[in-house]
Amino acid sequence: MPRKPIELIPISNIKHKGIIAGVIALLLIILLVLYYNTSNEKVDGGYVAYVRTNPIVGVPEFRQVIKGPGGTGLVWRQNSVIICVTPYTTEEKFDDIRAADHLKMKADAHLVWRIDANKVREFVEQYGAVTEVEPTPEAIAQDAYASFIRQPFCSAVRTSIARFRGLDAPGHIPEITDMVEKELRAALKDTPFIVESVTIGSTVPPESVTAGITKKVEATQEYERQAIQLEIAKRNEEIADAEGRAKANRMNQEAQGALLKAKAEADAELYRRQQEAAAVLAMKRAEAEGMRLEAEGRKALNDAIGENLIRWQTVQNLDKIRFPHINVGSEAITPLLDAIKAVQNQQVTPAP
Repeated sequence: MPRKPIELIPISNIKHKGIIAGVIALLLIILLVLYYNTSNEKVDGGYVAYVRTNPIVGVPEFRQVIKGPGGTGLVWRQNSVIICVTPYTTEEKFDDIRAADHLKMKADAHLVWRIDANKVREFVEQYGAVTEVEPTPEAIAQDAYASFIRQPFCSAVRTSIARFRGLDAPGHIPEITDMVEKELRAALKDTPFIVESVTIGSTVPPESVTAGITKKVEATQEYERQAIQLEIAKRNEEIADAEGRAKANRMNQEAQGALLKAKAEADAELYRRQQEAAAVLAMKRAEAEGMRLEAEGRKALNDAIGENLIRWQTVQNLDKIRFPHINVGSEAITPLLDAIKAVQNQQVTPAP
């Protein structure tokens, strides 16, 4: 198979193509340099960006603070430290807090705090947030708590609980909480850290003391229960006694009432009989007095009438007298006189 003849490229064409390739390569280098040395530092809501320079040689310098959401736009060799300014909640547990009476206490304390968004530059530059390896916002916050907040927080909890006796401390949780919050706010007054709230969850004595307290409470409750039962029994006895006294008083009053009624009836009957007897006696007296007066009247009448009555009766009875045949002479008068004397001697009872 026959070979084709070699075509020669003109030197001028080779030069143009080399220039184009060089330009392209230069542009690629420039793009790579720009890509690796420019950035747009963005920050989300709830975060603040501490923006600084990132020189190839030398010390980084502060540029600005950006509160999210926001960004720097495209800038040359700058980077940012992202700081979270939303609240964090941390918890501390204590097993050996000494109360005022040296009793060991257990306690739980909760703290809500945050980094002041207006003091981010101070926080980064004076509290060690700038490091060779850029940490996450959460790591920065944890390191800040461990380095600057934990110690005054724990100290405030210990000193506040130590002001009370061990068994009294649970009843003073609000006061202890207020003391801890005030003390911690004072300790962090001129720092970039803001105390939102403090909560003391519980303060309890050791288990041995708790067991003793439980037994004491149970004994107290049992004593109170028995005391209540005894009080109930006494009340029932008092009620029964009162009911008995009331019943006795009622029966006594009923008996007294019956006695008074019987006495009243007896008095009434006696009075009635006395009145009847008095009436009978008065009647008898009146009858006797009448009989006496009648007798006296009869006597006075008899005395007054005297011989006149006898004469009158004699006259009335003359028609009943059978006179004998009167003879003339002395022998005839004698029988007449005897008859008259007989009439005078006859007992005549005057009419009433």
